[in-house]
Amino acid sequence: MNEYDLSYLFEIGFNEIQTNTYKYLLSHKSGTINQIKNDLGYSYAQVNNALIFLKEKNLLEVSSDSKPSLFVRKNPKIALNNLFNEWFQKIEKSIKQLDEVIKIQETKFGRCVKEVTFYYYSDLALGINNLETMIERAECEILMTSLPISLLKKIEPSLYNAFTRGVSLKMYFSEADFERTENYLERILDLLKRVRIRIIQTGEKICQVVRYNDEIVNSGNVFIDNKFLNSIVFNENNVLAFDGHFNPGVIQQVKKYFDLKTAIKIIEIEYPEPIKSVLNAIERKKEIKTRDLSQILKISGKKLREVLDFLINEGIIREEIVQQEQVGRPKRIYSIVE
Repeated sequence: MNEYDLSYLFEIGFNEIQTNTYKYLLSHKSGTINQIKNDLGYSYAQVNNALIFLKEKNLLEVSSDSKPSLFVRKNPKIALNNLFNEWFQKIEKSIKQLDEVIKIQETKFGRCVKEVTFYYYSDLALGINNLETMIERAECEILMTSLPISLLKKIEPSLYNAFTRGVSLKMYFSEADFERTENYLERILDLLKRVRIRIIQTGEKICQVVRYNDEIVNSGNVFIDNKFLNSIVFNENNVLAFDGHFNPGVIQQVKKYFDLKTAIKIIEIEYPEPIKSVLNAIERKKEIKTRDLSQILKISGKKLREVLDFLINEGIIREEIVQQEQVGRPKRIYSIVE
């Protein structure tokens, strides 16, 4: 195999197996899992997970005409350029965020003595990115009130990550807040199907009515850990402004106000997909290995690992690690906690 210098891939999160698998494809242009594992000396699962990772990075494609599946590298100059451009954009966004935080914490005469309790973003995109970061760092609870579909789509991955860490999710809404949006409840149920959440539909309007640029619009909220009150000004599906402040006392009062609303429908999403699928598969088999779960459910290694870690942390399943007599990774066997 040709010795390509791909050490720079480690800088953007590649591990040794993923890098060597990509080196193989650069040399051979294509290969099956068995061909790659025999050449590199890795296990089937290791190569399969590496190929899934490379496909997610858009460095290869799978030939549908071949059995077994043939993995074909894309043009490396184009694919790697795209990969690093995407990485650079993420770094650039992080730097902008850091700059915004510093601007908030400093005055033109130097660093503020007191913590800043109010934040407003003239750059709406930067504000929403900050909201995603706050959701990612939530520790206990996230409470939302009537948010536009477009914003929920944006923050759904962050809500999912919070959910898998055990953060409680709750949402209030009223159809009176979305008079021109059809099937709002069905759409948010479909959008939030990956998370465990309690949704309360009220008869009365939930949103505050505010004037923004001479237009009467709605204001919804995202409360995080009973500390941060974030306000989102929107008109139906368009987010217009974002601000927030640190004020635990106000949040407690506002939550009491929501509890006084008339609940006409309460929906509990207890265990969303694919958690239900994983639990059902383990219950059917009593005991099952990771590889068998992945094959039955057609879930990739990384996503399956997230679900299994969540169920283990919740005390719902147990993991038994069995060392094998032959060389190779230990087996991991899962069963339901009685």
